[in-house]
Amino acid sequence: MKKIFCLFIIVFSVIACYDKKSKNLSIEDEGTPIVKSVSRTIYKREFPIKDFSKIEVVSYYDRIMWDALEYKKEVPFNKVLVDNYKLTFDSTKIQERVILNKVQEKELLNLMVCDTCVPEQISAACYKPRHMILFRDKKNRIIGYDEFCIECVGSRSSDNLNGFQKYCYSDMQKLLENFGITLFIESGDEKRVKEEIDFIENIRKSK
Repeated sequence: MKKIFCLFIIVFSVIACYDKKSKNLSIEDEGTPIVKSVSRTIYKREFPIKDFSKIEVVSYYDRIMWDALEYKKEVPFNKVLVDNYKLTFDSTKIQERVILNKVQEKELLNLMVCDTCVPEQISAACYKPRHMILFRDKKNRIIGYDEFCIECVGSRSSDNLNGFQKYCYSDMQKLLENFGITLFIESGDEKRVKEEIDFIENIRKSK
Protein backbone atom coordinates (compact mmCIF):
# COMPACT_ATOMS: atom_id res chain seq x y z
CA MET A 1 0.00 0.00 0.00
CA LYS A 2 2.84 2.35 0.90
CA LYS A 3 4.52 1.56 -2.45
CA ILE A 4 1.33 2.43 -4.35
CA PHE A 5 0.95 5.68 -2.39
CA CYS A 6 4.59 6.67 -3.04
CA LEU A 7 4.20 5.86 -6.74
CA PHE A 8 1.09 8.06 -6.87
CA ILE A 9 2.98 10.97 -5.26
CA ILE A 10 5.86 10.67 -7.75
CA VAL A 11 3.53 10.55 -10.77
CA PHE A 12 1.53 13.54 -9.47
CA SER A 13 4.72 15.56 -8.92
CA VAL A 14 5.99 14.82 -12.43
CA ILE A 15 2.65 15.85 -13.99
CA ALA A 16 2.50 19.05 -11.93
CA CYS A 17 6.07 19.95 -12.83
CA TYR A 18 5.44 19.36 -16.54
CA ASP A 19 2.26 21.42 -16.42
CA LYS A 20 4.09 24.32 -14.77
CA LYS A 21 6.89 24.15 -17.35
CA SER A 22 4.33 24.16 -20.16
CA LYS A 23 2.74 27.33 -18.81
CA ASN A 24 6.13 29.06 -18.75
CA LEU A 25 6.86 28.31 -22.42
CA SER A 26 7.00 31.34 -24.70
CA ILE A 27 4.70 31.61 -27.70
CA GLU A 28 7.65 30.85 -29.93
CA ASP A 29 8.42 27.64 -27.98
CA GLU A 30 4.83 26.49 -28.40
CA GLY A 31 5.22 26.63 -32.17
CA THR A 32 3.06 29.73 -32.71
CA PRO A 33 4.75 32.16 -35.14
CA ILE A 34 5.60 35.61 -33.75
CA VAL A 35 5.00 38.64 -35.96
CA LYS A 36 7.98 40.92 -35.37
CA SER A 37 7.94 44.64 -36.15
CA VAL A 38 9.50 45.57 -39.48
CA SER A 39 11.88 48.52 -39.73
CA ARG A 40 10.63 51.44 -41.79
CA THR A 41 14.09 51.84 -43.26
CA ILE A 42 13.85 50.80 -46.91
CA TYR A 43 17.38 51.73 -47.89
CA LYS A 44 20.31 53.34 -46.12
CA ARG A 45 23.22 55.11 -47.79
CA GLU A 46 26.39 56.96 -46.86
CA PHE A 47 26.13 60.71 -46.46
CA PRO A 48 28.06 62.36 -49.32
CA ILE A 49 29.22 65.62 -47.68
CA LYS A 50 32.25 64.79 -45.54
CA ASP A 51 33.89 68.16 -45.00
CA PHE A 52 31.09 70.17 -43.40
CA SER A 53 31.98 72.03 -40.23
CA LYS A 54 28.47 72.83 -39.04
CA ILE A 55 24.83 72.41 -39.98
CA GLU A 56 22.39 75.30 -39.84
CA VAL A 57 18.60 75.00 -40.04
CA VAL A 58 16.67 78.09 -41.12
CA SER A 59 13.00 78.92 -41.54
CA TYR A 60 11.14 81.61 -43.47
CA TYR A 61 7.70 82.35 -44.82
CA ASP A 62 6.82 80.81 -48.18
CA ARG A 63 9.87 81.82 -50.22
CA ILE A 64 8.10 81.60 -53.57
CA MET A 65 5.76 84.40 -52.47
CA TRP A 66 8.44 86.93 -51.50
CA ASP A 67 11.63 85.93 -53.32
CA ALA A 68 11.62 88.34 -56.24
CA LEU A 69 15.31 87.94 -57.07
CA GLU A 70 15.97 86.26 -60.39
CA TYR A 71 19.29 84.50 -60.70
CA LYS A 72 20.91 83.75 -64.04
CA LYS A 73 17.54 84.36 -65.71
CA GLU A 74 15.85 81.75 -63.54
CA VAL A 75 12.73 82.63 -61.55
CA PRO A 76 12.57 81.89 -57.78
CA PHE A 77 10.74 78.61 -58.31
CA ASN A 78 13.46 77.10 -60.50
CA LYS A 79 16.64 78.97 -59.70
CA VAL A 80 19.73 77.61 -58.01
CA LEU A 81 19.45 78.60 -54.35
CA VAL A 82 23.16 78.64 -53.53
CA ASP A 83 25.91 79.78 -55.85
CA ASN A 84 29.51 80.66 -55.10
CA TYR A 85 28.87 79.34 -51.56
CA LYS A 86 26.17 81.98 -50.91
CA LEU A 87 22.37 82.15 -50.93
CA THR A 88 20.82 83.64 -54.06
CA PHE A 89 17.81 85.00 -52.18
CA ASP A 90 17.48 87.74 -49.56
CA SER A 91 18.76 86.17 -46.34
CA THR A 92 17.33 89.04 -44.25
CA LYS A 93 13.92 87.42 -44.74
CA ILE A 94 15.00 84.39 -42.70
CA GLN A 95 12.93 84.20 -39.51
CA GLU A 96 14.79 81.54 -37.49
CA ARG A 97 18.33 80.18 -37.43
CA VAL A 98 19.48 77.17 -35.42
CA ILE A 99 23.05 75.84 -35.39
CA LEU A 100 22.90 72.15 -34.54
CA ASN A 101 25.06 70.58 -31.87
CA LYS A 102 26.81 67.25 -32.49
CA VAL A 103 23.94 65.16 -31.12
CA GLN A 104 21.43 67.03 -33.28
CA GLU A 105 23.67 66.67 -36.33
CA LYS A 106 23.70 62.91 -35.85
CA GLU A 107 19.90 62.80 -35.50
CA LEU A 108 19.46 64.81 -38.69
CA LEU A 109 21.91 62.75 -40.74
CA ASN A 110 20.36 59.50 -39.49
CA LEU A 111 17.07 60.68 -40.96
CA MET A 112 18.51 61.94 -44.24
CA VAL A 113 20.53 58.84 -45.11
CA CYS A 114 17.55 56.50 -44.82
CA ASP A 115 14.63 56.04 -47.21
CA THR A 116 11.84 55.83 -44.66
CA CYS A 117 8.84 57.47 -46.30
CA VAL A 118 5.67 55.39 -46.40
CA PRO A 119 4.04 55.05 -49.84
CA GLU A 120 0.93 56.96 -48.72
CA GLN A 121 2.90 60.18 -48.36
CA ILE A 122 2.70 61.47 -51.92
CA SER A 123 3.86 64.94 -52.92
CA ALA A 124 1.21 67.55 -53.66
CA ALA A 125 1.02 69.74 -56.75
CA CYS A 126 2.45 72.78 -54.99
CA TYR A 127 5.68 74.08 -53.53
CA LYS A 128 5.70 76.44 -50.54
CA PRO A 129 9.20 76.12 -49.07
CA ARG A 130 9.63 77.39 -45.53
CA HIS A 131 12.63 75.43 -44.27
CA MET A 132 16.19 74.88 -45.37
CA ILE A 133 19.17 72.91 -44.11
CA LEU A 134 22.56 74.47 -44.81
CA PHE A 135 25.86 72.60 -44.62
CA ARG A 136 28.78 74.95 -44.05
CA ASP A 137 32.54 74.41 -44.15
CA LYS A 138 35.19 75.85 -41.82
CA LYS A 139 35.09 79.14 -43.73
CA ASN A 140 31.32 79.33 -43.17
CA ARG A 141 30.69 78.77 -46.87
CA ILE A 142 27.56 76.87 -47.90
CA ILE A 143 28.69 73.60 -49.51
CA GLY A 144 25.33 71.83 -49.57
CA TYR A 145 21.67 72.55 -48.94
CA ASP A 146 18.24 70.99 -48.77
CA GLU A 147 15.18 73.23 -48.99
CA PHE A 148 11.78 71.65 -48.53
CA CYS A 149 8.06 72.21 -48.25
CA ILE A 150 6.56 70.07 -45.50
CA GLU A 151 3.02 71.03 -46.49
CA CYS A 152 3.44 69.92 -50.12
CA VAL A 153 6.02 67.19 -49.51
CA GLY A 154 8.57 68.54 -51.97
CA SER A 155 12.17 69.75 -51.95
CA ARG A 156 15.03 71.43 -53.79
CA SER A 157 18.61 70.51 -53.04
CA SER A 158 22.20 70.98 -54.10
CA ASP A 159 23.57 68.45 -56.60
CA ASN A 160 25.62 66.70 -53.93
CA LEU A 161 22.43 65.89 -52.00
CA ASN A 162 20.30 64.56 -54.83
CA GLY A 163 18.37 61.50 -53.69
CA PHE A 164 18.60 62.31 -49.99
CA GLN A 165 15.00 63.53 -49.66
CA LYS A 166 13.25 60.18 -49.26
CA TYR A 167 12.58 60.63 -45.57
CA CYS A 168 9.05 61.23 -44.27
CA TYR A 169 8.46 64.95 -44.06
CA SER A 170 6.36 64.44 -40.95
CA ASP A 171 9.47 62.95 -39.30
CA MET A 172 11.50 65.94 -40.44
CA GLN A 173 8.98 68.34 -38.93
CA LYS A 174 9.14 66.59 -35.56
CA LEU A 175 12.92 66.75 -35.69
CA LEU A 176 12.96 70.47 -36.52
CA GLU A 177 10.53 71.12 -33.69
CA ASN A 178 12.91 69.33 -31.33
CA PHE A 179 15.71 71.56 -32.63
CA GLY A 180 13.71 74.67 -31.70
CA ILE A 181 12.15 75.65 -35.04
CA THR A 182 8.63 77.00 -34.54
CA LEU A 183 7.60 78.32 -37.97
CA PHE A 184 5.20 75.73 -39.34
CA ILE A 185 2.08 76.72 -41.26
CA GLU A 186 -0.88 74.52 -42.09
CA SER A 187 -3.94 75.55 -44.08
CA GLY A 188 -6.20 75.30 -41.03
CA ASP A 189 -3.97 77.46 -38.83
CA GLU A 190 -5.67 80.82 -39.42
CA LYS A 191 -3.35 82.79 -37.13
CA ARG A 192 -0.15 81.58 -38.81
CA VAL A 193 -1.66 81.90 -42.30
CA LYS A 194 -2.55 85.53 -41.55
CA GLU A 195 0.97 86.19 -40.25
CA GLU A 196 2.42 84.94 -43.51
CA ILE A 197 -0.01 86.93 -45.65
CA ASP A 198 0.72 90.11 -43.69
CA PHE A 199 4.47 89.53 -44.03
CA ILE A 200 4.22 89.15 -47.80
CA GLU A 201 1.87 92.13 -48.17
CA ASN A 202 4.26 94.36 -46.21
CA ILE A 203 7.08 93.39 -48.56
CA ARG A 204 4.99 94.22 -51.61
CA LYS A 205 3.90 97.57 -50.17
CA SER A 206 7.49 98.55 -49.43
CA LYS A 207 8.51 98.22 -53.08
